[in-house]
Amino acid sequence: MTSHLVEAKRTLIPRKDDQYGLLSPALVLLTFVAGLVDALSYLAFGHVFVANVTGNIVFLGFAIAHAQGFVWWTSALTLVSFIVGALIGGRIIRRYGDNHAKHLLVSTGMQLAFVVAALLGTYLLNWIASNPSLNGNGAMMIVRGAEPSLNFPTASHIDLHIIMLIMLLAPAMGIQNSTARKLSVPDLPTTVLTMTLTGIVADASAHGHEQSKFGRRIVVMMALAFGALTGALLQAHGHEDIILMVMIVCLLAVIALMLPNIHSDAPWVGER
Repeated sequence: MTSHLVEAKRTLIPRKDDQYGLLSPALVLLTFVAGLVDALSYLAFGHVFVANVTGNIVFLGFAIAHAQGFVWWTSALTLVSFIVGALIGGRIIRRYGDNHAKHLLVSTGMQLAFVVAALLGTYLLNWIASNPSLNGNGAMMIVRGAEPSLNFPTASHIDLHIIMLIMLLAPAMGIQNSTARKLSVPDLPTTVLTMTLTGIVADASAHGHEQSKFGRRIVVMMALAFGALTGALLQAHGHEDIILMVMIVCLLAVIALMLPNIHSDAPWVGER
């Protein structure tokens, strides 16, 4: 048990000579962000995952089969928007991929721009909806009232908040996923943790409990779960804007971790 606690601590507070350095705590923070955004997207956008995006392929099949509660356009829009983010992430990798600190700094900064735009867009749409002189035409009437809370979409209903948030948050998560894939820090993909959970059980069974990397892996799983819990609690009370604010704080924390190290000669900064 002590070794697992030390492993968990070293994931969050790595030693100076750690192979992955500050990448580990930064990716734990981004895993928390993924939990936040998926809580918001699944609960408010009509059964879509913005971070764990592959689930939308299954949801698209459900929607085509007219399963209750699933709308095809939300899954399709999320997939397309995510791909756009992955394309942006690829361009960032091409330019900054040989310096992990700079790569994560730039990609997180781009994510931050998308999330800030989503927050400002939410307030802008709410302001338009609350201003009678601006929402008198039919196109604006589908925007909700002055509260951030969203309408759950149906086949006959489209909420501009949801369209705008998907088109801004899905690219942000596409960038995050492409970045995590390039960094390739073990057990820290930031989104899909199926292999992380499998690794805990399979490695313990095959090699013994001490070889399961339980401490490291449970940290990232708890980050995702706690992010989802936080997002769900905020969304249940209509605080979608606060979810975006918490995401912004987490992204700023990642930027603060990376910024002093872009010219560092630490082993984790350069290509491995």
